[in-house]
Amino acid sequence: MNCTLFSVSGFTLLAVALLASGSAATGHAESGVPCKSLPAAVFHQAKAEAGDATIRGCVKDKENGKFTYEVETTQPDGRSKDIALDASGTVLEVEQEIMAGSLPSAVSGAIAKAAHGGKAGKIESVTRGGVIASYETTITKDGRRREVAFSPEGAPVTAD
Repeated sequence: MNCTLFSVSGFTLLAVALLASGSAATGHAESGVPCKSLPAAVFHQAKAEAGDATIRGCVKDKENGKFTYEVETTQPDGRSKDIALDASGTVLEVEQEIMAGSLPSAVSGAIAKAAHGGKAGKIESVTRGGVIASYETTITKDGRRREVAFSPEGAPVTAD
C-alpha cells in the first residue's frame, strides 16, 4: 500500500493507493467488460443458463494466466443469478439468490446460530457441477459485516 500526504488550501490529506484485492501480487485481475465482448461460446452458454433473466453486466477475470467470465443476471422475480464460465463456455459455478424459506433446515439453523442477534443478508446457493456446493450470506452485527458459508448439511465451509 502506498501512502502520500499532501496539502490543499491549508488542509492536509492522506492519499492511499490500494492494489485491487492484491491483484498485482497474485496474478489476479478482474474487470467489468461489455457483454458483447465475451467469446461467442461464453455468451451463448450464459444466455442459455440465464433463461428469461435479464443480463445486468459481465466480468472478465484472469487468474494464473487463465480467463474466466461472470455474467450477472436478475431473474424476473428480482433475485440475482450469477454464472461463472471458462473461456470455452463451460459453466464453472452458479450463484443464485434464494429465499430463506427454501433452505435445508440444517443450513437455516446454522445461519441463525452464526447471526446470533445479528441480521443475515441475501442468501445465495453456490452450485458447481450441477450440485449445490454451499450456501452463502453475510451477517451484520454491531456494525460489522462478515461472510459465512455452509455446506448443504449445515457444516461451516470457506466462502468464495
